Amino acid sequence: MKLSFHTLSVARLSTPFFLVLLLAACATSPTGEESRVSSPNNDNGPSLNKPPDCPTANKPPDCPTVVQKVCPSIKPRPCPVSPAAKIADKLIIGEAENVKIEPPGRVFLARIDTGAAGTSIHASNIVAFERDGRDWVRFQIDHPSIDTIETAKVIERPVARTVLIKQASSETPERRLVVKMTLTLGSMTEQIDVSLSERASMTYPVLIGRNFLRNLAIVDVSQRLIAE
Repeated sequence: MKLSFHTLSVARLSTPFFLVLLLAACATSPTGEESRVSSPNNDNGPSLNKPPDCPTANKPPDCPTVVQKVCPSIKPRPCPVSPAAKIADKLIIGEAENVKIEPPGRVFLARIDTGAAGTSIHASNIVAFERDGRDWVRFQIDHPSIDTIETAKVIERPVARTVLIKQASSETPERRLVVKMTLTLGSMTEQIDVSLSERASMTYPVLIGRNFLRNLAIVDVSQRLIAE
């Protein structure tokens, strides 16, 4: 098929025009890579690949605030107050104290009993006799709590008087011989009447009553062995 002269002329004229349009379009249209990297307002903004600004010496980073826990102060406990040695010039003693008795000049553990009117001491092998027209008594202090031979020696004392003691466990009063003996408890020394009693079944060989404590001592039953 043969083309006419007119058709060929139009084709030759149109080709340069289309080439010009194609080049203009390529020069003004941005490529896909440029559109991804650039942005309208990225002149002053950070780049996507640029790390954030590191903190400077004058501007420390915002660290979390650490609250220091303050432990409550522990107050020391006050030391217990030592009991007074004396009150109104009276000696403070406990419910049990060591007492020196003459004769025989030995120290015994004594129970302090404000409910007892008199003082008594353990005595065994009690023998009453007469000497120079006076009543005397011979006895031994060999209580089971005492294991020394010296306390088992025989003691002789003149009889001061006799007393009737009524025990709660017996309806029959007990007649006891009373002798004078010198007792030393702490700083107190007194010669008093002491009744001779069988106390082998008792814990203490000596019982101190009011006839020794009166006007001299105050008893603190919560303490023991505190006499000075």
